[in-house]
Amino acid sequence: MNIVLAKLGISIVSVILLVVMLLKRTALTSWLENKKANQTLAVGWLFFRLIPFVAIYLIADMATTSDVNGFWDEGSKASQGLIVYKDFWSPYSPLYAYFLGIWLKLWYDPKMIVLTMAVMDGIAVLISWHFYRPFQSRGTFLFNSLIYYILPGSLVLCIVGAQEDVWMWLFVALAYLVRERRVSVVWYAVILAIGLLMTKAIFVLILVPLFLIEKEKIRFLIPMILIGIVSLAILYPLVGWEFTQPMDEAQTLRAPNIPSILNPWFYNHIGVGQKFWNWIGLVTSVGLACIAAWKLRNADFRVMLSRVWIVLYATMMVVQQSAYSNYIFLFLIPLVFYVINWNSTWQIILLLIFNVLSVVHPSYWWRLGMPCYMTPSDTAASSGLLIDYLMQVSIVLLTGYFVWLAFPKGNNQDV
Repeated sequence: MNIVLAKLGISIVSVILLVVMLLKRTALTSWLENKKANQTLAVGWLFFRLIPFVAIYLIADMATTSDVNGFWDEGSKASQGLIVYKDFWSPYSPLYAYFLGIWLKLWYDPKMIVLTMAVMDGIAVLISWHFYRPFQSRGTFLFNSLIYYILPGSLVLCIVGAQEDVWMWLFVALAYLVRERRVSVVWYAVILAIGLLMTKAIFVLILVPLFLIEKEKIRFLIPMILIGIVSLAILYPLVGWEFTQPMDEAQTLRAPNIPSILNPWFYNHIGVGQKFWNWIGLVTSVGLACIAAWKLRNADFRVMLSRVWIVLYATMMVVQQSAYSNYIFLFLIPLVFYVINWNSTWQIILLLIFNVLSVVHPSYWWRLGMPCYMTPSDTAASSGLLIDYLMQVSIVLLTGYFVWLAFPKGNNQDV
């Protein structure tokens, strides 16, 4: 349980620092108003990404754990020229391992995986600055960026967990910025297709609501279809149907999610682990995202994407039985920079609790042996199991709250 205590300790320190910052929010925002954005973001990244990395992995010389070692297995083999899906297993899109392999050419060590994730997180925040600047003053954005850097859900999952989920937001925000500059749906579609090839299969889900509201549907589809055909033409002769390995992730049971917390109250009779739950989750998350996108079809794209992104991926986090709370890192940027009302003490408190629980629970659940509760008595069979189940319920409820917060409440809502 050392890693659980370490994550909890870092989270508590982060929360204390955040509370101090929030109490000084007005003064800090005014002070940041006159600072240069790029330099300030770089300094924030230095203090809350690079320095923690150096302290944990170079000074304390801690070994990498968990997903980092899996990423190392993929990236190291890709750097040696081995073929993804054939020579090594991967739950990610085909270019993911090779991108990591490029970084490993600079420093052939698992710790380089963590540094790569930190750099990509910094790039995602920088792109978000250009994405959100029409809606926020410089001081407000820079203050929110510091909040984001310090939140446990980004700090711990980036530097300790080395999660890559934020890459998906990076690509979709970058795609829009390129389209805005070039006034071309083709480049927009190309970058989205590259994002799909670089990250994971669930990136394809956002393409459904984006296609729904896209006015140039044919020009949007053609580049993606062409890139898809070329990708299959390369992959199939090399690996056959093994390129479907990322789909195996949908069969992996994790927690917390709605099936995991309901299962004991139905005495294991709701079919947990069955494929129909995957379809229910898929239809629910994509369906809600499409409804939200349609309601926001006349809104600014940035508004629409921010809200639809949270609705889609936060819902997926609790309805898909293969998802787990690390996915908070997937939608934390639009949640922090656009949806949360920083004048609402209630929203702030719930966000902080949500972050701490989402960071701590995966490691706690894993070290309990990944329990699956069959009956109500199972949830209270020990204090450890009761704590786990209460955390699961809390995360699911809080996720539902933030989905509700992001979901447009009226037709054609544009704010």
